[in-house]
Amino acid sequence: GYGYSTPKTAGGKVFCMFYAMVGIPLNLIMFQSIGERLNIFVTFLLRHFKRCFRFRSSDVSQTNLIFVCMNMSSLVVAGGAYAFSRIEGWSYLDAFYYCIITLTTIGFGDYVVLQRNEELQKNSGYFVFSLLFILFGLAVLSAAMNLLVLRFLTLNTEDERKDELEALAAIRSAVRLEGDVITANNSI
Repeated sequence: GYGYSTPKTAGGKVFCMFYAMVGIPLNLIMFQSIGERLNIFVTFLLRHFKRCFRFRSSDVSQTNLIFVCMNMSSLVVAGGAYAFSRIEGWSYLDAFYYCIITLTTIGFGDYVVLQRNEELQKNSGYFVFSLLFILFGLAVLSAAMNLLVLRFLTLNTEDERKDELEALAAIRSAVRLEGDVITANNSI
């Protein structure tokens, strides 16, 4: 957590613990769901893009989605880092670090926006930008992470399927002994 606002009373601490135990899993489910819907929308757009430019196939592969989502994630982080470095006066590296740490929900609290010169009260546009950046950035990063996890799961499944097919082929081509005659096993 960011550590700037913490509960002081026993009741506040108990509420915060229960809220965290329920809220964190619900947030994970919510952002995974948003990520899946964003991936569906990107698939729709890619399919229409491929049809518009008369690609041979309008099918959208998982690799296409990963490519688009990783580029969107990079643009969101780079754009956010540029904006925060300009507005907060941070170096670009510090702002980039802030964006990654925030959008991966690590949130160390060493960099926090809207903390200097009463920026929160004075600049409502910047507040809205910061809020939208975090929400949109979480959705985009969730979509990319969702795709990467699915890709790793399907790679594992494909490897297992390949191993099963190789084992089946080995069984079919195995030689077995029946009495004094050696025969090829073609019955399986």
